[in-house]
Amino acid sequence: MPPPAAAAEQLSTLDGTVGCTWVINELPLPAGWSAGYVYNSDRHDSFAGYGVDVDGRTRPLVWHDGDVTVLAAPGGVGAVAQDVNSHGDVVGATQDVDTPTHGVLWRGGQVIDLPLLPGGGFAVPTAINDAGLIVGYAAGGETSHAVAWSANSPQSIQDLGVMAGSAYLTDVTQQGAVVGWTETAGEEFRQQAIAGTVREGLTTLPGPVPGTNSVARAAAGPYIVGSAVLTGGSEDLGSAVVWAPTGPRALPGTQPNAVNDHGTVVGFDADLGAVIWVGDHEQPLPALAAGYPFSTSATVATNNNTAAGISADAQGHSRPVTWSCTS
Repeated sequence: MPPPAAAAEQLSTLDGTVGCTWVINELPLPAGWSAGYVYNSDRHDSFAGYGVDVDGRTRPLVWHDGDVTVLAAPGGVGAVAQDVNSHGDVVGATQDVDTPTHGVLWRGGQVIDLPLLPGGGFAVPTAINDAGLIVGYAAGGETSHAVAWSANSPQSIQDLGVMAGSAYLTDVTQQGAVVGWTETAGEEFRQQAIAGTVREGLTTLPGPVPGTNSVARAAAGPYIVGSAVLTGGSEDLGSAVVWAPTGPRALPGTQPNAVNDHGTVVGFDADLGAVIWVGDHEQPLPALAAGYPFSTSATVATNNNTAAGISADAQGHSRPVTWSCTS
């Protein structure tokens, strides 16, 4: 059942974002680079993502206190930084012409390759928390498996299985809760949001409408956000959902990408561009340039009233940005 109105109000007021005027700020890129993207953050003042350099290569980037750092990466084709924790540990993925996508940990000035599953062809880490728990997905035979690594012992990989078809982990909280989804193909395509822990295993998350497709994209504190189908049919995903301690609740709009420890949700709406959800309402976030609101998406919600993501500039190039809350 949906949470009571008081709980719904609490989801977006604990960190004071109600009544904010949001100001957009462009994050720096190295000279001559054409584009950039923010994937995730340490929930405070560090962000991980990538940029496109002067040779057209995708390069991993980290921003901290407004400064940008290009990370060294093996391979010559491309790499991205997927997430960073408050200790400066970064995880990402890299690919070369003759090698499959595999995971990388940047720690203490070292570039550490993360292992694949036995016989696996690829691996993609998606998130890391302050304890060094890394989650993601990796090829295991013909399917994708939910997997975990540890930054403290990165030489091993833990297979969490598939549950059904394939499984993907997309985020991990500071408390060690992991989220993602399972996917089955064939006669009936099916996606189901999942959550759990590495130690205790994974379970499916009930959606607002039982039996419909759902995915979980991000988590923080006791909150999980994602998308779900809100009818009994087989329509495409596209309705925003937040799983709170009181249960799942539908939000207006399409794609929430991130949530912070206070329950503030940000993401993308096909009609509005980048948005923040304030109670049961979407508030559009400003774009860098007029005419490109739909090339703007929020992908990060920090715990200090800042969001981050991308926005197109006047030339239509994607730029990494933050949004700051002012009264």
